[in-house]
Amino acid sequence: MRPACQLRALLLGALIGGAALAQTTPAQAPVAQSAPSPAPVAQSAPAQAVSPAPPSDDFELLPPEKAPDPAEVARGRELSRELSQRRSMLQLHQLGGFATVGAMVATAVVGQLNYNDKYGGGGYSGRYIVTHRWLGIGTTALFAATGLLAVLAPSPLPKESRLDTVTLHKVAMVVAAAGIVAQIILGPITASKEGQPSQRDFALAHQVIGYTTLAATSTGFAVLVF
Repeated sequence: MRPACQLRALLLGALIGGAALAQTTPAQAPVAQSAPSPAPVAQSAPAQAVSPAPPSDDFELLPPEKAPDPAEVARGRELSRELSQRRSMLQLHQLGGFATVGAMVATAVVGQLNYNDKYGGGGYSGRYIVTHRWLGIGTTALFAATGLLAVLAPSPLPKESRLDTVTLHKVAMVVAAAGIVAQIILGPITASKEGQPSQRDFALAHQVIGYTTLAATSTGFAVLVF
């Protein structure tokens, strides 16, 4: 009976060992399958890399400026050049105005002295006639050169026609220019009437036009300077 008992004990032990092995095998399977579990952790990194960046506080309130047009840039440079040239020419015109008024005053004074010498009743000496002639020529040249500086000065900006000091200056200078032309014509005519009674009448007309020209020139000069 003892060998039989031992056999039953061996069989019982084998059954218990098989049951224990059957119970431990399923418990160990999840452990073997849990090894790939770090994969989701590795996949979470790209998800954070593609997340949108926060909005920046640096933004433009105004739209970007357009590139300058080459034609507009060239036109601006040309306008600046013409305005600078006009300014220089008008400054010379003003200086010429001072010289012209001074020369015209001298011409009128010497002309009056020549008139008094010839028709004052004290005997004609003729000492002023040459001086008066050359002063008249010089004054005419100064007046023409000064006027050309204003006429030829570029005027790139449009101007409205209105009554202002510039308009009064132009009107006065037109009157003065007409007076100088009349003097150029009347002077030789007066000199050609030497010894004739009509010479004094021509000389008086020459004198009146001379003072009118001086007044017009002085007025045109004064409205711009003062």
